Amino acid sequence: MKLIRDLAIREPDGGFGGEVVVNGSVCYDFVVSLRALFNARIFTRTKRWGATQLPRLPEPLLPKAKFFFQGFDTSLGYGAARIVDRLPAEASPGDLIEAVAKMPPTELAMFMLDTGETSQDRLEAYRSVLAGDTSRLAAAVKGLPPGWATRCRQVLRHPETARSDLVDVFGAHLSQIYSHHLDAVADRIAASVPLARKMLEVLPATAAIERMTGGYTLGADLALRKVTLAPSVFIHPFMSARVDEQSGEALIIYGVPSDIFDSYDPVPVRRDLIAALKAMSDPSRLTLLEILGARPAYATELVTQLGLTQPTVHHHLAQLRTAGLIRQQRDRHGMKYSIRDDSAAEVLRSLTELLGTSTEHETTREDQP
Repeated sequence: MKLIRDLAIREPDGGFGGEVVVNGSVCYDFVVSLRALFNARIFTRTKRWGATQLPRLPEPLLPKAKFFFQGFDTSLGYGAARIVDRLPAEASPGDLIEAVAKMPPTELAMFMLDTGETSQDRLEAYRSVLAGDTSRLAAAVKGLPPGWATRCRQVLRHPETARSDLVDVFGAHLSQIYSHHLDAVADRIAASVPLARKMLEVLPATAAIERMTGGYTLGADLALRKVTLAPSVFIHPFMSARVDEQSGEALIIYGVPSDIFDSYDPVPVRRDLIAALKAMSDPSRLTLLEILGARPAYATELVTQLGLTQPTVHHHLAQLRTAGLIRQQRDRHGMKYSIRDDSAAEVLRSLTELLGTSTEHETTREDQP
């Protein structure tokens, strides 16, 4: 891995000035692929692929796999991505599985439970329960969404079982599904790494991160000392970020395009335009665009203005960001959103090209019969 240093010298606007690492390990993509497999409603790019691959997994393992990877903004199994940074650069998914199997159950449980947004008080409660103080179990999950609380409670009670089940799910997924795509994914990720490093050499860090992720960036007030960028085929066109202000580190898994899934989708239409039109077809998303067109706003403000639940608003915002219509910035006050004027203009140009129209050839009302 190449470490990009001295970013502050190239960033006179006071943006991120820490270190950026581009980690091209395929293990990140391996973990993401299970999220894609069990969340077809969100990962639409791999929806048809997932429908053909799911039957490959043994039936008894499906409930375990769903427990770790289905639903919620964050999944328990996603915590395994934090282990990848401990592995050698050339580590394979098999090496990751071995590392998970050898990890102390309570440490792995904390990786599963700590989403990066988890409060310090709750983390301390988790540690107490895992250390044997079951009297704090109710307090540890108090206030969490019911479904997420149930899963967290199960991991807290039985961390050894959670580790064993996750190893089983990873092993079956690798042997039955992911191994068939490993070479193609590894080649695509390997090709993307030098491009990412070159971009970091010529652009300010925040600008490069925004371009790679399609609209996500980090506020200077976070005072991060290190950011790890990890390319993934299966997460495209999405991205995933975990910011740990305590350690001053962030992990950003960003999508890189690939033709791996083309054979599963018979409709060869421009996906960027489709994503934008789908995103704008929802009334709530149009309202969000109207609000953000007036001024940038934090997610909490948007929840209040729309009168919708927080998960619903976050889902709509994720669709708009994935379509390239809005910018998403994480700072100390939360997640801040704004309009991406450049992308909006590109959508209009793409639509004009698709319909074969041009302002130079418009027919005026007087010219019509």
